[in-house]
Amino acid sequence: MNGPLSSPQSPFSAVNWNRPDDAYTKMFWDQNVRQFWTDEEIPLADDKLSWMTLSRAEQRAYEEVLAGLTLLDTLQGGVGMPRIALGVESLQAKAVLSFMGAMEQMHAKSYSSIFSTLCTSERIEELFAWVRRQPELQAKLALIHEAYTTIGDRATLYRAMAASVLLESYLFYSGFFYPLYLAGQGRLTSSGEIISLILRDEAIHGVYVGLLAQERAAGMSDGERRRVQGEVLGLLERLDALEARYTQALYAPIGLEEAVRTFSRYNADKALMNLGLEPFFGVEAEEVNPVVLAGLRTETKNHDFFSTKGNGYIKTTRVEPLSDLDFYFPEESPDLKPVRKRDGREVPFDEMRIVRAVGKAAAAVGVTVELERVARGVLEPIKRRAERQSLSVEEIQDLVEEGLMRTYPEVARAYILYREERARVRQGGA
Repeated sequence: MNGPLSSPQSPFSAVNWNRPDDAYTKMFWDQNVRQFWTDEEIPLADDKLSWMTLSRAEQRAYEEVLAGLTLLDTLQGGVGMPRIALGVESLQAKAVLSFMGAMEQMHAKSYSSIFSTLCTSERIEELFAWVRRQPELQAKLALIHEAYTTIGDRATLYRAMAASVLLESYLFYSGFFYPLYLAGQGRLTSSGEIISLILRDEAIHGVYVGLLAQERAAGMSDGERRRVQGEVLGLLERLDALEARYTQALYAPIGLEEAVRTFSRYNADKALMNLGLEPFFGVEAEEVNPVVLAGLRTETKNHDFFSTKGNGYIKTTRVEPLSDLDFYFPEESPDLKPVRKRDGREVPFDEMRIVRAVGKAAAAVGVTVELERVARGVLEPIKRRAERQSLSVEEIQDLVEEGLMRTYPEVARAYILYREERARVRQGGA
């Protein structure tokens, strides 16, 4: 019999994890397994109240950065990791890269879960059409795709690995900035939880592929190594020019363009360090927005397999007492009078503190609240009062309680427990 099935070939080999291929691949396999998660484990519905407090420009920026991230993950999971896995010799490395590719697809799916929670079907379709026509986004992906699809020898495999590191440790971060920025202010925290989980994955993906790339570079002659590393810097410069225009298009309308550029370049230097190269932009951590920088820290993040998962999620077992911090208002609204704290100080009014307090009370009793009912029955009456007079923290709490009694009595009872517990704490400390 002739044909492909009868053609001579070398025997197929099975991956043997009992004999390590190198000093680190098994460690990365174990870490990937420990970090495994799915998007269904994060309670995204909790973000609906917060979403309605964003301006339309802020919502649009949030939607577009997530749409852009979806495209990056789609390429990485469907093309990048599979092509690099084909190029490496180690069967264990192939397994780790395949696992990482599957998680890239999980990342892409998680953004669709956020979209389905916050956006209409029509808006979702608009966003995916926007992805196809956004020029800088498409140009960035074309450069990375070209590196992935031209692997033919050691040098081009190195180039593909370097492109992967630049994608995972640099290009993702202009999209990560805004979810981290808002979550650090207590907004869209469940979606921010997903971003933190993705960040934790991307951190080890970039380090691992960077190590594989460094191994390839070590086997080259000095001249070949200088040439391929020079190509990486050239790719970085081309990507940075595209990132500048992409960042301007997405972030200039909400005044965050320069902060995002600094953050992206900070991470570009980290990507180069993953490849064993010197930093190019020289951006120091002190120059990065501190709220967003804090969101990059993954060393203390944990994973809970016995309740809803997340890097910082704690399953609700009791009602958390309110504190004055729940009514500290960091952003001033010109139409509303300031709030009087118990010590006599005045702080600007911000409805987000009310939204978060209601969300805590609702979560404590397992109730899903409707945005329109909370806005109409709780937020709007308080804001109308605040337009006419300066309210105290106690008065705001009274009004929240009254509004909840009309709309969600069971949530009102949990809210009352907040207040009573806090009062006992204050009296005990007096």
